[in-house]
Amino acid sequence: MQSFPRLGRILARRPRPAALIAAAATVIVLGTLGTITTSDATPADFAPRTSTGAAYNDGWTDGRADLVGDDNRDGRVDEDESGWDCQTMGNRVCGADVPAECENAGDAVRLCVTVASRPAYGWTNPDGSRVENPNGRARVRDLEEKPGTPGFTAALRALEDEYREHRPRH
Repeated sequence: MQSFPRLGRILARRPRPAALIAAAATVIVLGTLGTITTSDATPADFAPRTSTGAAYNDGWTDGRADLVGDDNRDGRVDEDESGWDCQTMGNRVCGADVPAECENAGDAVRLCVTVASRPAYGWTNPDGSRVENPNGRARVRDLEEKPGTPGFTAALRALEDEYREHRPRH
């Protein structure tokens, strides 16, 4: 009978911080495990899905031929089909946004559009001479390399690098 009064004294004492932390950690671990183990997810739910840039009728792109906006039913949405979104697909340059100087630029069309959109700018050299450049469209038009040639991309990069080095800072 002496054990009951002793048990009462133990229960009546204030809990120690270590005991509270251990109890809280146990609750967190058991709650997390209970939540995870009740999930009906399978490894297949976490497998990467292939994307063609457009959604199927069910909202997923998984290689089926029932693409929303796939007008020719070839299994993918191509440019100029009803499901094409030029703001989010491909090179993200819309037809009306591509200046004539950048037509037929191929993979360099985005860089070409960037260079062509630059304003006229200039700078003063250390010797005091002034350099003035026309706007980007005129600079692309004046390139010796033409869109679609191998040196065109390198020439565009050089123009963009020069602009970044000397651009006006406000």
